[in-house]
Amino acid sequence: MFTLRDTVSSLVPARADTLGKTLYERFREEPDTLIVPVLDADDRPIGLVERNAFFLRMAAEYGRALYALRPISVLMDNDPLVVEADVELAAFTSDSLSYRASDLLRGFIVTDKGRYLGVGTVLGLLQAANETNRRGVEALASAKADQERAHTFMTAVVEAIPSMVFVKRADDHSYVLLNRAGEKILGHARADMIGRTDADFYPAEQAAIYRQRDTEVASSGEVRVIEEDLVPRKDGTTALLRTKKIAIPGPDGQAEYILAVSEDIAERKRAEAQIARLAHYDPLTDLPNRLLFQKDLSAALSRASRREDLVAVHCIDLDRFKTVNDTLGHPIGDALLKTAAERLRACVREGDTVARLGGDEFAVVQCGLTDLSGATRLAGRIVEALAETFELQGHQVMIGGSVGVAVSPNDGSDSDELLKKADMALYRAKADGRGAFHFFERAMDEALQARRALELDLRVALAEGQFELYYQPLFSLGADRVMGCEALLRWNHPTRGMVSPGDFIPIAEEIGLINPLGEWVLREACREAAGWPDHVRLAVNLSPAQFRDKHLVGIVVSALAVSGLPAERLELEITESVLLQDSVGNMSILHDLKALGVRISMDDFGTGYSSLSYLRSFPFDKIKIDQTFVRDILDDADALAIIKAVLDLGASLGITTTAEGVESAEQLDELRRQGCGEIQGYFISRPKPAAEIAAMLGVTVAAQGGPIITFSHGEKEGPATKSWEDEGVVSQTASRQGARGKKGRA
Repeated sequence: MFTLRDTVSSLVPARADTLGKTLYERFREEPDTLIVPVLDADDRPIGLVERNAFFLRMAAEYGRALYALRPISVLMDNDPLVVEADVELAAFTSDSLSYRASDLLRGFIVTDKGRYLGVGTVLGLLQAANETNRRGVEALASAKADQERAHTFMTAVVEAIPSMVFVKRADDHSYVLLNRAGEKILGHARADMIGRTDADFYPAEQAAIYRQRDTEVASSGEVRVIEEDLVPRKDGTTALLRTKKIAIPGPDGQAEYILAVSEDIAERKRAEAQIARLAHYDPLTDLPNRLLFQKDLSAALSRASRREDLVAVHCIDLDRFKTVNDTLGHPIGDALLKTAAERLRACVREGDTVARLGGDEFAVVQCGLTDLSGATRLAGRIVEALAETFELQGHQVMIGGSVGVAVSPNDGSDSDELLKKADMALYRAKADGRGAFHFFERAMDEALQARRALELDLRVALAEGQFELYYQPLFSLGADRVMGCEALLRWNHPTRGMVSPGDFIPIAEEIGLINPLGEWVLREACREAAGWPDHVRLAVNLSPAQFRDKHLVGIVVSALAVSGLPAERLELEITESVLLQDSVGNMSILHDLKALGVRISMDDFGTGYSSLSYLRSFPFDKIKIDQTFVRDILDDADALAIIKAVLDLGASLGITTTAEGVESAEQLDELRRQGCGEIQGYFISRPKPAAEIAAMLGVTVAAQGGPIITFSHGEKEGPATKSWEDEGVVSQTASRQGARGKKGRA
C-alpha cells in the first residue's frame, strides 16, 4: 500500500527570517518550485509559501518595495497542511478532499516524527494515484469493487482540482481525460474532447504547436512550463493559462501519457496591472502621481535637449482648499480635487502631463515650446479655470489657484531642479496675493540660499549664547512711574550683527526652534526681573506655537520657581491667533496659567476677528491697544473713537488698558485726556539691554503738561527711529490673519 513517503519531493526549506527578496530570487531561479516550506530551528514546519500567492503580493515595484526587506514570516501561510510520512495515500487524499481541498491544491508538508522530510504536490499525488491504480488493477483484477473504488478516488481527486487537468496519449495525442475545471475554462464538454486531438478544436498552426510541445515533453521526460499561453475558448474568447506538463511512463518505461495542469492566471495578471497602475497614478483623480510625473519630466527634458526646444514646469496650488476641506468636509474636498483635475486636463494640449503631487498640489509638464509665450498662456488659462465657481454637491465653492513656472534650459535642465524652482515661483505667486502666476527669477534662488544660511546660523545661535533680551518700559500714567517692562528678543550675530526678529522668528517657527527659544526667553527674563523693584512687573510674549507644547504650564512654574519671581509679577501676553487655534485646548491652558497667579494680557486688541467674544470667554487682566490706532489718534477721528471705545470697555470690565506705539507728547496728552491708564512706546524709551533698564528703573515722568523725561537720554527731541518693524516673536499665522503693523515680541 502506498504511503505519503512514496510521494515526497525533496525541497530545500526556508527559515522564518528569510527576507522576501531572497525568496523572490529563488522562485525566479527555480521556475518549477511551486511551494517552499518554512521550518523553525528544530526543522519542524511552521509555515508554507505558495508561489502564485507570493508573486501576487510581490507584483510590480510597489509589492517588492513593501516586502523585499521583510521576513517571509509575514507572507507565509501560518497553517499549512502537515502530515506524517507513513499515512496511507488513499486515506490522506480522501480526508483532505473533504475538508482541506484548497491546502492540498497548494501543496503540503510531509514530516517524519514531526521533523521535515519533504513536500507533496498535486502532480506527485496524481502520479502516485496512477501507480496505485495500476497496481490495484493488476493485484485485484478479480475485485471489481476495488477497481471501482480506485476509479472513484482518481475521479474525485481530478474533479476537485480547481485548475484544468487533462491527459493525452503520448502516441496519437488524443485526449483521455479532462476535469470539470477544464470544461469551464475551455467551454468544451469533455465528452466532445475525449478521443479527439487538438486539431479538431484549434487552427492547424496552433494545433501543431501543441503537438510539438507534447512531443518534447514525452521525449525529454522533464517537466515543461508554459508561463503564459493564450488558448481559444469555444465562445471565441481567449483564456490566459499557465500550463505545466509531465510525461507518465508506461510499463516499458516509455512515455504513455502526457499529464498537464493549467491555471487561469488572467485575474492575477489583472491584479498585477492594477498594482502597477497604483504605483504610478493617483487613485482619487486618476492623474499621474509624483513618480510618473518625474519620469515624464525627465523624458521631456531628454527630448527637448535633442530638439533644442523648451520645457515648462507649472507648479499649481489650490488657494483656500484647506478651508473648504475643514468647513464642508472631506467628501466635498475630494470632489473639489477631482473637478480641479478635470479642469487642468482641459487646459493642456495632448502630450503634456498633468499630475497630482499630493494634497492640493498639482503640476504640469508643458513640452515643445519655442518661447515663453506658450507657458504664459497656459499659466493664465490655469488661473482662470481655477477661479471659476465650483458646483459641488449643492455647494458653490470659489477657491482660485496659484501657479509657479520654471522653464528649461534657462532655469535648469534637471527635473528636480526645475521642480524646485517652479515651487519657489509658486511661493512668490502666493505671497503676492494668490490667484496669479509667477515665473522663476534668479533672485528667488538667492533669497532661498540666504534663508537657508540664516536657518543654519539660527540652529547654533541658541547653543552659543548669541541671543539676548532687551526690555521696553510700560509706564503708568496714574502712578507716574514705570510699572513694568516687556521682554524683547534680540539676536546679535557674530558676523551679521543685530538680526531683525522679523527675519529670524518666522524661520524659528518653521523649523521647530520657537519652543526652546521661547522657553529660554521666559527663564532668562524671569531671572533678570527677579532683581527689579517689587512693583515692576515683567511682560513676556508667548507664541501660538508654544501653546502646542503640553508642558507650557510646567515650564512657567519652573521658571518662576528657579528665578524666585512672584507669579503676580509675571504678565504673559498673547495674540488672538492663540485662541483661533484649538480654542478649547488653549483656553484650558490659559485658565491653568491664571490659576498660578500669573496675569494674562491680550496684545494687539482690535486687529483680529473676535476680540469682544474673547473678552467674554476669558478674564483677561490687560488689553493692549494696537499701535496702528495710536499712530493715527491725532489725525483720524475713527482711530480716536476706537481707542475711546476700548478704554471705556476696559474700564467697565475692570481691565487695565495699555496703548502701544506712543511716539510723541501730543499722542500722550490725548491718551491722558481719554483716560488711558498705561502707555508704551519710543517716546518713553527704546528697548534697552537689561543692565540699562535696571539702572533706569525708578525714574518718574513729570506732571501732565510738563516735559516728558524719557529713559533714553539724548533722545528727547521727538520719537526715535525704529530699529526694525518686528521686535520679536509673532506667529506667521497671526500676521496672515490681519495683525496689521504688529510689533512681534518674545
